[in-house]
Amino acid sequence: MKKIMKEWMTKNLVIGLVLVLAVLGAAFALFNSLSVSYARSWDIRWGYYFILATFGVLVAGLVVNGKEIFRRFLERRVPRQTSVILLLLVAFFCLFAVQNISNTHRVLSDETSWESMGLQMFYAKTGGVCNEGIWTDKGLDCRTEVNNFKGKALSFIYSIVFRFANPDRDTALLVNLPLYALSLLAFFFAFSIWLKSPRLSLAATAFLGGMPIYLMQARSASTEVLYVFLLAFLMAWFAMVPPKEVRWKHFLLAVPLIGFFAQTRQETVFALIPFALYYHTYFREKFYRLPLFTLSVITVCWPSVNTMAAYRGYDFQGGSHKAHSFENLWFNIKSNIEVMMNLDPDTFNGGLMKNPFYTSFTVILLFATLWLLIRLIVNRRYVRGAILAVLFSLQIFVILFNVSGTFQIEINQRYVLVALPLFAVIMALGLKDFLDVILRFTQFKKSSGRLATIITLVLALGLSVGLALYHQKSFQTNMLYYRNKLLAEEDFLNTALASYPKKSIFIYARPWQMLASGHSSFSESSFLNWDFDDFTNYYRLSGGNIYVVRGQDGYGTVNLNSRVVGFKTTNQVEQILELYKAERVLLENKSFGYPLTIHKIEQKKGMSNTQISVSEIQASGTVFLERWAEDSTGIRTYYNGAAGGEYRWNTKTDTLALDTAKFSAGMNELRLEFFTGEDTTVVYRDYFLESPAVALLSSLPIQTAAQDWGVVQPGRSVENNKLKADNRSYRYGFGTHAASRVEFNLNGGYEMLFVTLALDDESSCGDGAYFKIVGDGRELYSSKMIFSLEHEAITVPVPGVNRLELLTLGGNNIDCDHTDWLNPWLKRKSGE
Repeated sequence: MKKIMKEWMTKNLVIGLVLVLAVLGAAFALFNSLSVSYARSWDIRWGYYFILATFGVLVAGLVVNGKEIFRRFLERRVPRQTSVILLLLVAFFCLFAVQNISNTHRVLSDETSWESMGLQMFYAKTGGVCNEGIWTDKGLDCRTEVNNFKGKALSFIYSIVFRFANPDRDTALLVNLPLYALSLLAFFFAFSIWLKSPRLSLAATAFLGGMPIYLMQARSASTEVLYVFLLAFLMAWFAMVPPKEVRWKHFLLAVPLIGFFAQTRQETVFALIPFALYYHTYFREKFYRLPLFTLSVITVCWPSVNTMAAYRGYDFQGGSHKAHSFENLWFNIKSNIEVMMNLDPDTFNGGLMKNPFYTSFTVILLFATLWLLIRLIVNRRYVRGAILAVLFSLQIFVILFNVSGTFQIEINQRYVLVALPLFAVIMALGLKDFLDVILRFTQFKKSSGRLATIITLVLALGLSVGLALYHQKSFQTNMLYYRNKLLAEEDFLNTALASYPKKSIFIYARPWQMLASGHSSFSESSFLNWDFDDFTNYYRLSGGNIYVVRGQDGYGTVNLNSRVVGFKTTNQVEQILELYKAERVLLENKSFGYPLTIHKIEQKKGMSNTQISVSEIQASGTVFLERWAEDSTGIRTYYNGAAGGEYRWNTKTDTLALDTAKFSAGMNELRLEFFTGEDTTVVYRDYFLESPAVALLSSLPIQTAAQDWGVVQPGRSVENNKLKADNRSYRYGFGTHAASRVEFNLNGGYEMLFVTLALDDESSCGDGAYFKIVGDGRELYSSKMIFSLEHEAITVPVPGVNRLELLTLGGNNIDCDHTDWLNPWLKRKSGE
């Protein structure tokens, strides 16, 4: 032991470990300092460019190491017979998958969100998921962008593929099968070196490729397939470059591969220790090598680390269960083994396979694991491999520690792909080692190792190919996943909506899914927040084709006792159908166990004039009107609250000339009431009348600005939407995010400031914000706590003020504190 410690604990290693701890400490401090809102903003703004830079390093690594890769590959010659069997095996699996497994989504919410993120990377060069948007002739115009805690690497691949094929779900669904095939080839190459036996590596490859869950996911848009692909290529590169031959240039390829690997699933960052430990001799030679490697890996993995900060404390799963606990760990291990044993046939599907696991594979895995543990403890065999395997498995335990790590949640059975490469090696190695020991006690003891390897290979090939053919009908019926009604709903909608007008807008619980299928879409909650202008603009944009789609999410209530709570939009759908006149244009009540309906929205009940478009007030003092309704419409005008005139409107378009004499210098409000019978629609328009005595604050240059999230948006909300508070739109102002500070130079020339304070309607989840106005360092005004759907119009004296500061402060947290300074204007001193 002392000898080992003396060999390991060199001066260089001690200094290196101290520096590594410093790097990790700094990274943790930075991680801990990130607010949730900042982390989410960074992810959207810089996530794409970060992974693009990592891709650039990867390309550079391939160029620098290209000749060596080719040379080392040729040096590792594989027997021709084994190569032929490998290629035939991969070809069989791919052909079998194409012929028997439908190419469709299997985890709808995740897979379509990664496709939508890929679309956003392709069109907008940002790192978030386009949650709501409009398809135009130029592509996807995203209106709401949100974060996703995994899948960025897969989305980036989509953004590249979209440059050469149609940017949609059908293209995305073609990506995984080639990744599956290449992963098997790379996996075989890596373990043919490490196991020093191409035949045994081929057996492990057969076990991996023949796993039903892997075959099923290869015909989907699952990020776990990319995970296996990247892991296989990482292992192949590490196997190709042994520890004694590694140089700095080899890390130019290894590090970006690790970066992409870490951005497949959020838990993957816990699996990176073995990659450093594998080259420990190289790192111990110079004190700076391990710290530099650690810093490089943290850098390329930072989007994943940042995402953890973005979702810190966000227990979106679990319901009444704890999100993370040892109770979950034990429950998940037991339940997952039960599911993987797959002993109960699917009685509702003709007795076919219930879950995508072979019982024989699971039995071999459990036996091989137990056998290798015995050999490790009793005979001290495979110690180094066991250490690397345990450290790699930290990510697996992180998953099992989570409430959703149980395979009883059927859509989460794909999580097993994280462990499949390790399982395949354990199965092949454990089985071969056991047979080797048994054969040593027979007449074949001199050739026991070779014979054990052949038996293992024959058994692996026979089971993988034979079981696939035997369970062909189970694959054809989309085992397990056919029970997911949301998948059937998606397929039905993709067919049904193809006949709807191209510019139609669909209101749906999962709008990102609609976007991935090429349809413009918004959520029910967003639709309910549309004001008069929003509705008329989208109504005109869609050609009058706005539809509400009520599917599975639109029925029932959330089950808080479930380990995955999910969401329901039942209340929102019913509210829409209650508030709006709508015609049901589709009913499918036989296929899903619930009635899937589509309703065409016509207009808001009690407001027959919602099909009217009203322009902003023009410089000429006129308003342009356009409508789709044929009935004569009355118009009443109010200038700053005072009644104006009453008119009749009988044509499709008209120009309303305003009585501009009723406007005064500064900010003015025009109220228009459109009435037909008893139905009345109210529209507000803001108008700033220029004069030497007044100035629009939002037209003055901003001297300095700072805020905790996003950037100051003149004339728009902080998310670059129309300024809107308490369902009333505003023409002038600027959006900020608490805490914020915006500074203007008034040069002492103004007497009064007029402004309305509010939280923007685009985000109603905040806990309120304070507004402060400071002049030349002196507080001029401080508001009470202002909450959503509240606003406060104020007048603040600013005589002689040169430096005007507008500040906002959040409540207990800054989430969703989207603060608006609405219609701000200044009045000069009298006589100036």
